[in-house]
Amino acid sequence: MSVTVKICGLTNPDDARAAVEAGADYLGFVFHPASPRYVGLTAGSWIRMVEGSPTVGVFRDQDQDLVRRVREEAGLDFVQLHGRETPELCAELGGRARVIKAIPVTGSMDWGLVAAFGQVSQVLFDTGSPGGGGTGRAFEWKLLAGAPSGLGFWVAGGLTPDNVALAMRTARPAGVDVASGVEAALGHKDAGKMRAFIAAVRGMAQAREGTKI
Repeated sequence: MSVTVKICGLTNPDDARAAVEAGADYLGFVFHPASPRYVGLTAGSWIRMVEGSPTVGVFRDQDQDLVRRVREEAGLDFVQLHGRETPELCAELGGRARVIKAIPVTGSMDWGLVAAFGQVSQVLFDTGSPGGGGTGRAFEWKLLAGAPSGLGFWVAGGLTPDNVALAMRTARPAGVDVASGVEAALGHKDAGKMRAFIAAVRGMAQAREGTKI
């Protein structure tokens, strides 16, 4: 089974197009102003021009009307919510069709909490932090070993071309999400690193399927 790759924290059209050319399945753009990869609320004008992969806008505890407006202006396919958003809010914003919900991982897993978000398009596990993600640090992937059968989750946090295969082997995610691990500098992607990351994912996915590890 293929594993989805999302390149996140894209800040300019050139990097977004390079991510598409590298083979990214999803492109992520951060619309929370506290992030160093914040694209600004007017970025929709150029995001709309990027073709080839579905687009995802990342938000955290922001007004629902603002999220809807930015989604419309940028032509986003999905919104990814990184804060304390409730299952009800996720449903109001499109639920299974349009919402990715990030859940922070700290020292243990609350699978009951995860189950409460069962009506979103995708659950994404990221390193827990007061800022709501984007730490560039990995968590203990083995914490996901107890995931309920049939839960096709994504993993983010500290992934790089060098460690993503191990993350996949340990956590067995349906998708992986990378930002800082494929950058040349803060907010600027490295095309070679993006290609290497995606090649590592594709190679591990093929090996996993072939050996049923």
